[in-house]
Amino acid sequence: MTYTATNRDVFNGEKRQQYLDAVATGMTLADAAATAGIHHNVPPRHARTDPAFAQALADAKAVGKKVRQENVAHGEYRYNCLNCRCDVCCTAATQGRAARRAAAQPAEVEGQSGAVGQVHEIRPELKSSTSFLLARAS
Repeated sequence: MTYTATNRDVFNGEKRQQYLDAVATGMTLADAAATAGIHHNVPPRHARTDPAFAQALADAKAVGKKVRQENVAHGEYRYNCLNCRCDVCCTAATQGRAARRAAAQPAEVEGQSGAVGQVHEIRPELKSSTSFLLARAS
């Protein structure tokens, strides 16, 4: 008898269910495999050869992703990355943007009204025919 991914006892029904339950609770695939007591390469191999397990794994991954997202605290990260538009996340994102904009504005230098700094024209200066043009701010 030839051993394939579907007829070995390494990943029997009980271990499959343990693995799928762990994935559905939001664990990483490697952690779920360790919880089930199997090597992390076993489930992907079974998913390639067993379409029913592949579908169950895809469903468990989708549920696990939602569980992980729900465990992320509401704030600017959740607004930007997870597209949460609740009041808490919107307020945190607005405050974060305002703080970054305020930090990015340079302070005025005394004696220069409205001017942030002096701007000099850049003049390329050719040193030799084989060299690159080097810009020098003067």
